[in-house]
Amino acid sequence: MSAFAPRSAAELADWLAARPGRVRLVGSGSRAARVGAPAADVHEVRLAGIATIDRLDAADQTCSVDCGLPRAELDAALQPHGLELPCPGGGTIGGLFAADPLGAAAHGGQSPRSLLLGVEGLLADGTAFRSGARVVKSVAGFDVHKLLVGSEGRLYAATRLHLRLKPRPRAEAWFCRDGLSDADALAAFARLRAEPVGPAAVQLRRDRHGCALVGRIAGRAAFVRGQLAQHGLAEAACAWTDHLAADAPGEVVAGLARFTAVAGLCAAVPAAATLLWHGGGRFEAALPDAAASDALLAAAAALGVHARVVATTHPARRDRGSPIDPGATRLAAALRTALDPHGIFV
Repeated sequence: MSAFAPRSAAELADWLAARPGRVRLVGSGSRAARVGAPAADVHEVRLAGIATIDRLDAADQTCSVDCGLPRAELDAALQPHGLELPCPGGGTIGGLFAADPLGAAAHGGQSPRSLLLGVEGLLADGTAFRSGARVVKSVAGFDVHKLLVGSEGRLYAATRLHLRLKPRPRAEAWFCRDGLSDADALAAFARLRAEPVGPAAVQLRRDRHGCALVGRIAGRAAFVRGQLAQHGLAEAACAWTDHLAADAPGEVVAGLARFTAVAGLCAAVPAAATLLWHGGGRFEAALPDAAASDALLAAAAALGVHARVVATTHPARRDRGSPIDPGATRLAAALRTALDPHGIFV
């Protein structure tokens, strides 16, 4: 495996146009374990050198950033302007939108797909393209760029992203209630979800120590204080978890589940294993072995939940999952045929 580290989109375009062979796109490497090690004949393209903030329009609440920009650097640049990118997730901005690993932080919240105004990218042969726009109000055509969110760098190389921002709340507070039973945690979660204005972020974590409810309430100071008091919540340090990890021979299964399916997931995940459910609907389970993963996948299918193995030491089991909707399968195949028919991006 060879490595290439371009310093600009133009340099990457020229390199791809030379048809170097199969390519693996890498940002900061924060999610490398989720995609597995590349084959020996795959070229690794490290995008961390394409990492500038091209434009930050505080009045319009939009910005344009390069794919290799770390999320932490964007957050720091937005802070003085009282703005934020209101979705969870770390790593590089390109990696965050390519993987969309967490979705929204709470029911009805913002996800990478809803915050992406447009994208500039490169096809496998170096051809440049654009989709969407730099501004919120636009009639630029179909939102093809939103369709490509979550493609994990397997269809094209996003080089610049145009993003929608939001004002930071006037006040906020993180909370954590732990040591709960499954039933008590789900009941507390349901009460929070029933609020006209729910938490800005919320997640449930269940492990051998019991259930914990973690979240962030944001808004006016009086509203934040009132919500904490009404739900019996105490302020605590941020304990948000983006991802779970599993040691060999364990695996991580991830998917999308409605709140009504969470009780079934809790029952299907072994008591000694860890289940993490984000309020926006994504979940992960760190399981002890392949047999436990297969049992959870079977239970997920019965619950109407799609899930797949996202982290494993066995390459043949990667992406093993519950049945996918045939329409989604056809759409994915059509996108692959249209954008990368030769399978260059892997």
